[in-house]
Amino acid sequence: MHAFLLLNTDPEEFAKKIEAKIIPFSLQKIEDARDLKKIIKFTFNEKTAIVINDIDKATEEASNAFLKNLEEPNKNIIYILTATNLNNVLPTIVSRCEVIKLESRIQNLESSYQTKEFLGQSLTKKFEMVGKIKERIDAIEFVNNLILTERENNNYKNMENYLYTLKNLKANGNISLQMTNLVVTMGSHG
Repeated sequence: MHAFLLLNTDPEEFAKKIEAKIIPFSLQKIEDARDLKKIIKFTFNEKTAIVINDIDKATEEASNAFLKNLEEPNKNIIYILTATNLNNVLPTIVSRCEVIKLESRIQNLESSYQTKEFLGQSLTKKFEMVGKIKERIDAIEFVNNLILTERENNNYKNMENYLYTLKNLKANGNISLQMTNLVVTMGSHG
């Protein structure tokens, strides 16, 4: 396979697993697709991953122009696309990619325990726990787990705060600041 569409995972981590050199590329407009064509016409001597984040936010024209690259792969070039909403990606692109949706890295019994433990902690302990979260994907997964745990318990008093934090994390908000704000708003709401 020469094209992968990743949901909920880090493309750089994935590129390392397949031992590919990374070239980040932004594809939003049709001009971007034309620029990409100029880059890939060169010969690549080693496995190279062109990482295109947020393919679901590219214009339809850009997506259609990019499609030609997927149909006629160059030697040693792999495309790693990311998306948050698969429904916003052209079906023709999806059909030419191996879609990989990684399950939450911390969505297991241990994380469920950590979430429940977190909810039962004092404000100080909550600050300590969120202070250990350094990676965006881990912060997003932690907040998602909070949402799931609270739904299971029919507790919706902090749901608005969780969703607000999640939105800011996905918009590349500062991880430490977002997690700290979450604990502050939880503390002020009960």
